[in-house]
Amino acid sequence: MIFFRSVDQAGNLYQLQNRMSEIFAFLAGFLMLFLGVSDYFLGLNQFIVLVKIVLALPFVIGYYIMRKKGYHAPIMHVLTFIGYLTIILNYFHNEGYMGPSLYAFFIFVVVTAIFFDGWQKGFWLLFGFTIVSLLFFGEISQWFTVVPHYQSLENLFWDHWITLLWTGLFSFLGIHLFIKNYSNQNRLLIEIQEEKNRALEKLEELNSKKNQLLALLSHDLKNPVGTLSATLELVDRGAFEKEELENVLNDLKGQSFHLSKVLNNTLNWVISEMEEGEVVLEKVSVFELTKEIGLTMEVQAQRKNQLIHYHFIGEDQQVDLEVNEIKIILKNLLDNAIKFSPLKATIEIKLIISPTDFRWEVKNEGQVIPEHVSHELFEFKVKSTRGTQLEKGTGLGLPLCKKIADKLEMTLGFESSDGQANVFFLSRKLQQNLNSNQDNLKAFRTLSSDN
Repeated sequence: MIFFRSVDQAGNLYQLQNRMSEIFAFLAGFLMLFLGVSDYFLGLNQFIVLVKIVLALPFVIGYYIMRKKGYHAPIMHVLTFIGYLTIILNYFHNEGYMGPSLYAFFIFVVVTAIFFDGWQKGFWLLFGFTIVSLLFFGEISQWFTVVPHYQSLENLFWDHWITLLWTGLFSFLGIHLFIKNYSNQNRLLIEIQEEKNRALEKLEELNSKKNQLLALLSHDLKNPVGTLSATLELVDRGAFEKEELENVLNDLKGQSFHLSKVLNNTLNWVISEMEEGEVVLEKVSVFELTKEIGLTMEVQAQRKNQLIHYHFIGEDQQVDLEVNEIKIILKNLLDNAIKFSPLKATIEIKLIISPTDFRWEVKNEGQVIPEHVSHELFEFKVKSTRGTQLEKGTGLGLPLCKKIADKLEMTLGFESSDGQANVFFLSRKLQQNLNSNQDNLKAFRTLSSDN
């Protein structure tokens, strides 16, 4: 409806009153014009016909000014005064207390209740009752004489009927629109409150998970750091034989790798939550990028006598990619594959390039992830996990990767291969304009270096 604007704020009663002021001015101007025309056809005094038609103009002008410029409160005071002036003039030229003038008084009682606040409400209500009382009392006390203008009682009936009909419709429509708009605002307020409650619940849930993460990190990092410090102190004292020292250093290497992985994932997750950093696109060969990521993970795989096998399908392409972010994702997928694969297993990283998209797949042997668990793989659930050689994990990597992939408009998912292997995939369509990510996406700055 033209009277209401999309910028109106839910719950803003002052703004709602302003909108209703515009509606009142518009409808009142139309009503004055209609009643003036109907009085003409009923044969009433030409003076009152002209007065109603002329006084319709201030209401139309008031509507236009309020609509375009504002000034709702002062204009409503002026229009209310003009309305009571019209009642007075109509009273003298439209059969006094026997005519339909009093119907308009009840319209202004409604107007006073809706559009004015504080002392102004009381002033206009008292002013209206005083005017009507003086007119009534003055006529019956013969302070003045009201000259009849109706040609017949039938004309009196039709004037009453028409005036009652239109003033009733006017009051009904005004109150109906007020209640309807107020109800809409109230509904919007409820929706906003519900949205705030949902956001608060998510915030509380996230805060709880962050607390769990801090507790888990404190627990997981305390022992390795303490062991590392104590072991290095023993090495410094020469407490180990040469053969023992080699085993100790191998253990320290594994622990340092675990600490680096946990800290890198944690830092990347914090950065993703803060949504800082800029998108950096690099034109790279997708074949070479895949080999580079695999090579950085081969040392970790060799510790379990595992083999990383590369499988390329399609022709190599030079593509603008968010290299740092893709490295984070694929390294996490390879790290999980190594961690949860048995000794001497083969881990396959496959790159499939088609005219429409390209897709990485990381496939590992071992226990297949159950279906009921696979649905929760990418949800942020802080939990400690253990690999086939009791390697520790926080459950932070996959949710982090999912969040990065979503922001890069890439697809990260899981599927089982014939129920015998786990396959994680990362894909992107080639048709989309990858450079647009610089304008509408915030990437994630990696703080880790290639291992």
